Amino acid sequence: MKNSKNRTLSEEEANKLVEANINWAYNVAKAVARSWNLDWQADGLDGAAMEALIFCSRRYQPDTGVPFRGYARKRIHEAAAEAARRSKTWLKSGSADRLEYEARALSAELLDVFPELRSGEISSAFASEDDSGRVDVRTAIRNLLVGASLLAAKHSLAQASPEEITDYKKMLTYAGQLEPIHQQLIWRIYWEGLSLRNLAEEWEVDELNVIREHKVLLAYLQKSFSAGKPSLKPKVRPGLKAIAVKLKRSNHTGEFAAFQNFKGEQDEQR
Repeated sequence: MKNSKNRTLSEEEANKLVEANINWAYNVAKAVARSWNLDWQADGLDGAAMEALIFCSRRYQPDTGVPFRGYARKRIHEAAAEAARRSKTWLKSGSADRLEYEARALSAELLDVFPELRSGEISSAFASEDDSGRVDVRTAIRNLLVGASLLAAKHSLAQASPEEITDYKKMLTYAGQLEPIHQQLIWRIYWEGLSLRNLAEEWEVDELNVIREHKVLLAYLQKSFSAGKPSLKPKVRPGLKAIAVKLKRSNHTGEFAAFQNFKGEQDEQR
């Protein structure tokens, strides 16, 4: 007998789900198009969103209790963003200057991860206050650049120069020496595109714990880059201790550490 918890929708139910959410999926595609300064229809983002919506409707398991839009939004957003990257309009506009193209791509992704930047506000994920309570803009900008470097390392740009590849390798190495929970925080934000708020909700902790830990980790990476070697790794704040312990008990070594171990095994086999 098939487990009811793994039940997917019938074809008729899935089709009704697509009909009910098509406008919502198009709105996601439109938002991505605005970030990339593209036409959401002429550049094919509408088709990508539709395909992702249909894909999700066929695999949605209602008995899990997860709302369909919560389940499907990330895949639809990623599909639209991939269509934006592949669009002829975008590629043509960036072909004259590769560095400008890469910068625009990173900027678009930063705006998705930290939407406060769209309105000209410094995200609380980057901002820090001095003794008088004023925002330290210089530190915030420095942290923002580190965040952009994390995104650049994720993409591992195919046409990167040797100097860029070296910087990305350093970034991954420094991140791989952090506590597993800190590696997961960076991975979920910069590789999977989660917001700090969503990560806090997933971990069931106060959002301030995640925001403050994020600032500490960016400071660690900045200091490591400046010194050319890993600095003293940060300790886990009390509000995140329970999650850190849970990860260690499950033998979770960390996403970046696992990547380095995998690369090391590959090198040994050669």
